[in-house]
Amino acid sequence: MIIKKNNELIINIFFTSIKNIFDPKIFKWVLWTITLTIISIGILSYSIFEISKSLITIDIPFIGGYIDNLLIYSVILITIWGSTILFVPLSTMIFSIFQENIIKEIEKKYYPEINQEIETSYATFLFAGIKLLGWTILINIFLLPFALFFGGAFWWLPLTIIINGWILSKEYLEAIGLRRENKFLLKETKNKLFWPCWIFGIISAILFLIPVINLFVPALLTLLMLHIFNKKYNSGPLPD
Repeated sequence: MIIKKNNELIINIFFTSIKNIFDPKIFKWVLWTITLTIISIGILSYSIFEISKSLITIDIPFIGGYIDNLLIYSVILITIWGSTILFVPLSTMIFSIFQENIIKEIEKKYYPEINQEIETSYATFLFAGIKLLGWTILINIFLLPFALFFGGAFWWLPLTIIINGWILSKEYLEAIGLRRENKFLLKETKNKLFWPCWIFGIISAILFLIPVINLFVPALLTLLMLHIFNKKYNSGPLPD
């Protein structure tokens, strides 16, 4: 019975969060996040490409040009791979600019009984993005040789999704929770909400792999964590 109730809550929060994204008061900030993310990823990709290309010129008679062409294709793959890896922390850091605008709108609408007079902190998601950058680098350093020697992409993709799901749930819940709780209380909250948060993290890790949809994921995951976190203070989001 408890499991069924928890499943219903998770499903309810998921669809409520998707609906929240397209609320006009929320969607304008989501669009700002998407626009700046696209610009930033474009600049980052171009920079990776130009820096990598400048390092590969081969001046060998007859065959140098062929090697250059081959390496250019490698540079393109490196650019795509590098941009993909950096997308999650970069989009999270950009989202930090607009986080409070979105969070406060949701709390006023769904959780009016919760004290709204809290100190605004734009740094929580910025720090989350920085930590995600460090985690992302460590994960890829660990998983790449593991994938190469123990099953290739068959193991790499599911392991990446599972681990990234846990890290995303951890960092986003902390970014939400530190606005209201100290680290000691937040540790208890994370333990209580471990499984639903990890489920939301895994869903988000999958969505981050899908072009276009991944642009909406920072806002979606924030809304998911905001609703599940505020469940601690009441029974869940109020119906629209």
